[in-house]
Amino acid sequence: MNRFRMVWLLLLVTVLLSACGASNNGKATSPESAGTADNAQAAAPDATGGAEPGDSGNAAPTEEGASAGELVTLTVSAAASLTDALEELESQFEAAHPNIELQFNFGGSGALRRQLEQGAPADLFLSASMPHMEALVEAGLIAADQQRTLLGNSLVVVVPADAQEAPADLEALTSDAIARVAVGIPESVPAGAYAQEALMNAGVWETLQAKTVQAKDVRQVLQYVETGNVEAGFVYKTDAASTGGVRIAFDVDPSLHAAIDYPAGIVSATGHPEEAQTLYTFLQSDEALEVFETYGFSAAP
Repeated sequence: MNRFRMVWLLLLVTVLLSACGASNNGKATSPESAGTADNAQAAAPDATGGAEPGDSGNAAPTEEGASAGELVTLTVSAAASLTDALEELESQFEAAHPNIELQFNFGGSGALRRQLEQGAPADLFLSASMPHMEALVEAGLIAADQQRTLLGNSLVVVVPADAQEAPADLEALTSDAIARVAVGIPESVPAGAYAQEALMNAGVWETLQAKTVQAKDVRQVLQYVETGNVEAGFVYKTDAASTGGVRIAFDVDPSLHAAIDYPAGIVSATGHPEEAQTLYTFLQSDEALEVFETYGFSAAP
């Protein structure tokens, strides 16, 4: 009987020891598995290319960096007679300042002035008449110290390139050989105002007024003459040089009208004052003046 108990106790101890061993083996694998998962999570940032704290090498561009390379568009309201010269200067300026793009609004200086007075957006204004610039300065739309006379020009009378005859002076415009004379609208086109002043001082304005065909700017005057819709027209010498469709009949005596000045100014309401100043300075440079002179403009006195 004692032997039986002894065998039974030995079997019971063996079973208990086996159960404890299995239990210990299960607990040993669990921390290892957890450790593997933790390691995988710790490695995840490296796998995805995430940066360590303080590492800015792969950081996205900041707003400041993006704005630094942003393209700025400057709107330039300019007298129509400046078209060809400014379009050539545009490529030079943009090549030197790739972050600035120029957008031109060409027209009669008076019409452009009214646009600015009515709130039209612009960064620079280039006029073919000092009074239009002075009016904007007086209205506070352009600061007095942010404008200056840039160029000079001269007034001429042109006829179609194939015209058989051409008038020799203002008096000759009143002859029966001249049926129509194109003139820019004096109230808004400086070239028209200069022409009217010269004709009045020459004493032929009243006689010639019935023959005049008014145009919105000097480019339209050129078009009227080129197409033969008029026999003669008043334009700037620079405009006459821009096309082979007309030829100069005579130069208008500069003593008969006010000096033809081209002032340039920065519009006070510009949203890009730094870039506007850059363009304003460039237009006064020797490089720009050289281009203007190739189109017949003269340096400001």
